Amino acid sequence: MKSIKKYSLLLLIAVLFFQQDSFAQQPQLYLVSASKAAGAKRNAAPEYIKQLSRQADKWSNKKFGSVMEKKFVPPCGNMHEYMSMARYYWPDPSKPDGKPYIKKDGEKNPANDLVSDDKNFDDLIAGVHDLAWAYYFTDQEKYAGRAIELVRFWFLDTATRMLPNLNHAQIRTGIDTGGYSGIIDTHNLPQMLDAIGLLRSSKSWKQTDEQGMKQWFADYLHWMRTSINGKKEAASKNNHGTFYDMQVSSIALFCGENEMADKLLKTEFARIALQIEPDGKQPLELERTAALGYSTFNLEAWSRLANIAETKGIDLWHYETADGRSIKKAIDYLIPFVTEGKPWEYKQINPYKAQDFYPLLLMAADKFKDDTYRKKAEKIKESNKNVLIKLLYE
Repeated sequence: MKSIKKYSLLLLIAVLFFQQDSFAQQPQLYLVSASKAAGAKRNAAPEYIKQLSRQADKWSNKKFGSVMEKKFVPPCGNMHEYMSMARYYWPDPSKPDGKPYIKKDGEKNPANDLVSDDKNFDDLIAGVHDLAWAYYFTDQEKYAGRAIELVRFWFLDTATRMLPNLNHAQIRTGIDTGGYSGIIDTHNLPQMLDAIGLLRSSKSWKQTDEQGMKQWFADYLHWMRTSINGKKEAASKNNHGTFYDMQVSSIALFCGENEMADKLLKTEFARIALQIEPDGKQPLELERTAALGYSTFNLEAWSRLANIAETKGIDLWHYETADGRSIKKAIDYLIPFVTEGKPWEYKQINPYKAQDFYPLLLMAADKFKDDTYRKKAEKIKESNKNVLIKLLYE
């Protein structure tokens, strides 16, 4: 009997040790549950792995541009400073020199693409993100190695690095040298944090990389919290405010500022009440000339923010105000217009991308345990090219 008890005790200790070791091996993620990622890896469909690998191969062979390669010098004179132009601002035809520029909401000025930092930054984040996930799902070191090279190229190498601020983002010609709304340019930056979590298990990831990225994000967090532009963006009530909070909360967690992140995430209940009506409308987004697009865009921010909050035990996905305002209601409101052909009731002056709504439906099916959302997603599945979403949620 004693030997049996001793064996049982040893078995229990072994099981607990294995569980703790497995947990320790899970990457630190913010936009995706680490346990969900592990489950997806165990059950990944081979065709999706092939798609992800092909996607990563394309990024591996791509030549990326740095902030040093733009053809215009930022107002401060330092080429390491990120610079972009306000996309909806155009020359004023009533002025000889067109200045100050005037806003045409939803109408992108193609001339602003001549400043390349925003395109290069978007490509860099997408490339590192996809390469890191390809490494996670295939265990092929070549993907991690390339991703880490790109991280160093944009953030760490003294010859090519971007300084951790957006002083000159979305410049409005004749008005300013960079505005607070430009902080939306880095709305995908938390994907870099997840990528780092995945890359830490690579032999190519060095302690200097970890220290360098922690310092870069700590400096950027300080800028977002203390600069004039950062403070103004924090006060934004529409999607700009949601994306700002999403960035700050994830970066704070990455930097070990847990109290700051907790405090911010707990304020999001009030933001839900501010932004979403009891019937699910988002009035601040409905004011835009691309109202359906911006309503979806804000929900993208909410889905990421809710996933970040989940890592801290804060449930934004299921929260509902006394009068019925919730993320779920906002998703439900848009479904008939996106998947059922119901005519949109507000402005949408440019083509709507149904592919942007597809991840929201799959996440809703997962979070609310309701396959109705999955069936709705099937109607627009072909529009979506995001293989990672398919790996994680289909």
